[in-house]
Amino acid sequence: MDKVDKRSEYGEFTQNQFQKAAGAGAFNKVVVRARWQSFSIFGQMRGGGEAALVSTRQKLAPREFRNPAAALALLRQIGVTEAQVEMEQWDVEMAALAMRLRPDVTARRVREKRLIEAAYYPKTKAESGDIGRAGELRILQEKKLGLARLRS
Repeated sequence: MDKVDKRSEYGEFTQNQFQKAAGAGAFNKVVVRARWQSFSIFGQMRGGGEAALVSTRQKLAPREFRNPAAALALLRQIGVTEAQVEMEQWDVEMAALAMRLRPDVTARRVREKRLIEAAYYPKTKAESGDIGRAGELRILQEKKLGLARLRS
C-alpha cells in the first residue's frame, strides 16, 4: 500500500493520489469549482471533508485551470466520468482580462493598433516598433479593459 503523506490526510492530493482515491471510490462527488478567474478540482470525501487537487507536493494551493474544459478533460483522463460544476464565484470579466492571448493573435492586434495610430497620427513612427514591450502590453491591457466595459 502507498505511504500517505501528512498533507493527503488534510485533503490535498496530487494528480496521482486524486486518481487513486477516485478509482477506489473515496469521493461522494467531484466538483469543478470557480474561484474568480480560474477553476479548481475538489473531491468530497465519503467520510466527510474535501480533497483539493494540487499541482505538486510542494505547492499547497489547489491547481488552477483558466478553462473549465481543461479541468473536465483532466478528470476524464484520470477516470472520473461524473463531475459537478459550480460557477457562482466565476467573474467572466476578470477571466477575460486574465486570459492569455496566443502570440500570433497578440502580434496581429499590435500591428493593427500601430496601423490605426499611423493613420490618425502620421508624424509618429507606428511601424518601427519603437514602443517596446511595455507599450505593447499597455495597448493590450487598454483593449481588454475596453472590451470588458462594452460587455457590462
